[in-house]
Amino acid sequence: MRSSIYRFMVAASVLALSMSGCSAISMDSSESRNLTITRETDVEEIGRTKVASVDNMTLMYVPAGEFLMGTETGLTDEQPIHKVYLDSYWIDQTEISNAMYAKCVEAGICDKPSSLAFYSDSAFASHPVEYVSWNDAVNYCTWGGRRLPSEAEWEKAATWDPYTNEQRVYPWGNEYDCRKGNFDDETELDDSLMQAGDVSCDGFVHSAPVGSFPEGASVYGALDLGGNVWEWVHDAFIEVDPFNASIQNYYSISPLENPQGVDPATTEYRSMRGGSYNFTFGYGRSAYRLWFGLDDSYDGVGFRCALSN
Repeated sequence: MRSSIYRFMVAASVLALSMSGCSAISMDSSESRNLTITRETDVEEIGRTKVASVDNMTLMYVPAGEFLMGTETGLTDEQPIHKVYLDSYWIDQTEISNAMYAKCVEAGICDKPSSLAFYSDSAFASHPVEYVSWNDAVNYCTWGGRRLPSEAEWEKAATWDPYTNEQRVYPWGNEYDCRKGNFDDETELDDSLMQAGDVSCDGFVHSAPVGSFPEGASVYGALDLGGNVWEWVHDAFIEVDPFNASIQNYYSISPLENPQGVDPATTEYRSMRGGSYNFTFGYGRSAYRLWFGLDDSYDGVGFRCALSN
């Protein structure tokens, strides 16, 4: 938890810098990396769906191809922007709900969430499961015949527009819109608000039922990739100093094809993506990265699964 608190502090500092006219550290990767992206050839396949037999989750198809991952204007661990090739895959249309997760618990495979406040409340059956660890998420996806998406798979599904061959800041586009995702825009829990948003404009104090923001869908048709709950992904994470551009992070050395993150034996941390209803820092940008220990579980943290094609 210490590293994540530190992350919150430096993220807040970066936001303060940006509002004062200064920008966060930026590293130029164009000299060392070719960022020319070959257009996907099977974009007509976008929109294909399949239904998982175990939990009835709808999965969205993501064609094979290249995309741009990371950013030049965010924190150091989001840099440099770089080209990645991914094989085709499927990604859950929504986050895993409490009702879905309960089936895994009933099957004797998954442990109950560390807090039952929402999980045991029938009013939250269609809301994303929270208080689950990375290990819990792995167990569920394995039970469901799937796996956790890699960070690269998650980010492509969230940010890449193969029709324009361009990267998006948010799943729905490049401008923040408080009505297209469930972010921290209320004051009942705390006094932190998303920028450029009206108080309670998304309509939810806590989580929202999965799939509540169809206008926030990514090009590939995945929902809730921006906000609602943080989502565990496969990759292990090595903490870097967001203000120290001399520290080489994984994005600087990751392979071009199907990156899987750093060696999991070197760290207990696992990555999370997407933002949540109780988190302001990062403003829900899809390139923003957060991490917790693989056994940690908190409010506002859930997951979705993926499947190799």
